[in-house]
Amino acid sequence: MAVIRFYGGSPESYQVELTAWVVVVCPERCAHCGAEQTYIFWGSYLRWVRFTTHRLHIRIERVRCTVCGVTDAILPSFLHIFRHYALSLIQQAITLAIEGGLWGDALADAVGPYNQPAFSTVHEWVWSFVLSAVWLLPWLQGTLLALDPQTSLQLAQVLYATTRAQQPDLAFQATMLLAFLAVALGAAGRMPRLLWPNGVVPSARRPTQSGRQPHRATNPARPP
Repeated sequence: MAVIRFYGGSPESYQVELTAWVVVVCPERCAHCGAEQTYIFWGSYLRWVRFTTHRLHIRIERVRCTVCGVTDAILPSFLHIFRHYALSLIQQAITLAIEGGLWGDALADAVGPYNQPAFSTVHEWVWSFVLSAVWLLPWLQGTLLALDPQTSLQLAQVLYATTRAQQPDLAFQATMLLAFLAVALGAAGRMPRLLWPNGVVPSARRPTQSGRQPHRATNPARPP
């Protein structure tokens, strides 16, 4: 499993600040057994983070709980579980599709030049997020209301303040929206994964590559 921790710098600066950063953000409570102050550093591994024009090799630290023996990787928030591309790029693609109305080759060209990432990859990001919204939106609404049932127009600020209390260096920017949600999921004890290949409906049909735009219906489990 992976633990997502907020990192406000660039992937390039992460390389330099890794040693100091990982000590500060190491979880105090085991995500599996709940024991406190039981994590020890347990080696590391290298992985790629990809962008539209280049890729970067970064080191990921691992920790192990001395009580239950489970190991976790500590991922910086510019990464997403099981994805090679930077999360900010994934968010850009989702925003262009859902809010900008782009799809097909137009979406792929707007995200990156020279067919990088491939249009099939970009489309998969969008549909994974749309299908995952079936559970993500109710969870987010329920979490916000649980924090402050009387709050109506400032629910997002409440979630931000609560998460920032746990991570004082948290500095929200619009380009970090999905990264912030992933951190919030992890802080709530849930798997910090926003993009599930089949959402919550395994039988949902996959979108074709004919260039059609996602349907904006209330049931995202049935794309056109």
